[in-house]
Amino acid sequence: MKFRTLIISVLLLVTVISGPAWAGNEDIVARVMTERMADKRLSQTILGALAFLEDRQVRERPGKKSCEYDSSEDGDGCDTRLSFNIPFRENIGLPAPKSLVAKNRSGEWASYIHFLPNKLGFKGRSPAAVQDSSLFMTAFISYPLFLFDESALAPEQQHINSMLRHAMQNIQSFKRDDAYNFWAVLPGYSSKAPRTGPFNIPVAQLEFLAKAYLNPKFAKLFAKLAKGQQTPPKYWLEACLDRKGNPTGADALFNIPNDADDTSTAVAIQHFFHQRFPDSGIVPDHAALLRISEFRDVGRAREDGRDGWKGKDSGAFLTWLKDETQPVFDRPEIGIIPLGVNNVDVVVNANVLFAMALTGSRNLPGYHDSTRLIRRAAETRSWPEAGLYYPQNMIFPYSASRAYRDGNAREPEMKSAMQFLLRDLLKAQIEWGKKNPTRRGAFPGGDDKSDHLSTGLAVIALINIGRDNAAEIGLEKEYDTALRAGIDYLLEQCIWQKPKNLETRGKFKTPGGKCATWMSGLFFAASFWDLAHWRSQAFTVAIALEALTKYALAYDLDMAPMGARRIRLNP
Repeated sequence: MKFRTLIISVLLLVTVISGPAWAGNEDIVARVMTERMADKRLSQTILGALAFLEDRQVRERPGKKSCEYDSSEDGDGCDTRLSFNIPFRENIGLPAPKSLVAKNRSGEWASYIHFLPNKLGFKGRSPAAVQDSSLFMTAFISYPLFLFDESALAPEQQHINSMLRHAMQNIQSFKRDDAYNFWAVLPGYSSKAPRTGPFNIPVAQLEFLAKAYLNPKFAKLFAKLAKGQQTPPKYWLEACLDRKGNPTGADALFNIPNDADDTSTAVAIQHFFHQRFPDSGIVPDHAALLRISEFRDVGRAREDGRDGWKGKDSGAFLTWLKDETQPVFDRPEIGIIPLGVNNVDVVVNANVLFAMALTGSRNLPGYHDSTRLIRRAAETRSWPEAGLYYPQNMIFPYSASRAYRDGNAREPEMKSAMQFLLRDLLKAQIEWGKKNPTRRGAFPGGDDKSDHLSTGLAVIALINIGRDNAAEIGLEKEYDTALRAGIDYLLEQCIWQKPKNLETRGKFKTPGGKCATWMSGLFFAASFWDLAHWRSQAFTVAIALEALTKYALAYDLDMAPMGARRIRLNP
């Protein structure tokens, strides 16, 4: 059945506004929205980004298609493809040997692990990458879909709702006992204990590489590869492979515990999903949030060392939801803390704040300590290095401002942090433009050499912080200029591609039936940044979509909560 196309235009745009007028300027907001949506380039790019996400979500597709977007676990499975990258083209899917069988999980969007990208790759992309499946990517990519309303459409035309249902099912599948994990739970390979880990990196292969790394015969080779890179210390690999001290052997290398980051992110999406689908049976997992509050930076004998900026006994939330005072390799069924020591990550704390504020859980121990931690990171400008798992510079401004704006974490410490961050963002954009005149309007990504993702994240941070905060510190003109420049850069850098699935063409009205996309950006990293980077084109598209949609809905002009204004799609 061929569906009517969906159009966003100034004539067909309807916004759904719930609750009272948020700043008494609803007339101004309505006028600005009309003006912005009259920009055909903006409205078409929003539709193009939606088309991309629909086209690339992993689910059962007709026939046997690429593992990038066809489910390996449903229907007739998928076609295993190898991801190769060359300087000016990424993720070229080449046929794989029959001995390699890719695995993914329905409802997700593909992300890729790039090993030693700074040593072997080009602009952060390794020549070959491994497709991965994680809760985090699904949760973040699905988030901007809550900015759209399909109530005017017939059920079979509600493609966004369909994406959200698939995504929610995927997120729920990452629950491990009483909280949530980055990876899925898998059967043990080198022991009977269950483990977590990536689907497409065999433990046997990992064990072989670890033993080679420890072998004196290959010391010179690995020393050359690891020179100038942050890689795991040999003592940790030796400890993991020592069967006397660790009965699970190589399984421990990826068998991470549940964590505060994925748990809070899952709960936040559950909150919005419950609002949208109240009869779905999905509700925010408050018990999981309670688990987070049990692991805090208080009275600890051990310290990671990389988070020294926080001071002693910060009271903030720890990353891993496992007791670090117990023997490292005890209870492998709940995971192994990397290097045996917990830590405080400022981005993780921002995501926890977001979920707790959103769900009315401000009374949980650690909440207010975390607001003070975020203020300290912003005030002392420690934030670029304080995200231990996030080499992407702009993820902290995004996450902290999302907690403030979308989560309604409006404590004085958070407001102060927003104004510190605003000054830093404005300065960073100007300095980046001076160094790169052809990329004016963009924002730097730190360890990420591309700037599409970092610009999207920074633009959202500007919108979340809001024009009122800029006016309070006398920077409203600079704010307006920076925001518009960032939006223009995203629109200019948009790449239009044909969809991979023909059925996508009939679902959204886009120029030539194409999808809007941007370059993948660096988002996540292993405990040792240089060892492995996670990149995802779908993640960049989702962030660009959130930035463009919030801008179209004039979220910069007031403090309306997430979803208070949505774009309604009409037949």
